[in-house]
Amino acid sequence: MIYDVKELVYATLNSIPEISGHISPQYPDEMAEFPCVVYSTEHAAFFKDSNQEEQQTQWTFTIDIFGQGSLDDIQNEIIGKFEPMGFKYTAVDQNLNGISRIGITFRGIVDNGLLHVFEN
Repeated sequence: MIYDVKELVYATLNSIPEISGHISPQYPDEMAEFPCVVYSTEHAAFFKDSNQEEQQTQWTFTIDIFGQGSLDDIQNEIIGKFEPMGFKYTAVDQNLNGISRIGITFRGIVDNGLLHVFEN
């Protein structure tokens, strides 16, 4: 059975008070409340056993933070939640016509039996 990192991402993000309730897996039609967070996940089989059961899954998830002004505190809190789990990250930021955006991409391989995260 594949461990569902999507649920982990949502629950972890929702535990952060500054963004709780403003988290979505899809871009809203309008961004009326800031800060807000949009996330996406993707996964691929990394290792299957002789019975073709997926033992390890490579996960990539991207978290986009939108707001006005500095988003560094929220970025640091998000990284501080996922990095100790074993996910490695890269981050980019930009100013979109007065709206700040930080995009953080996390990567890791999840052992579906042991629930450990490691790099390949």
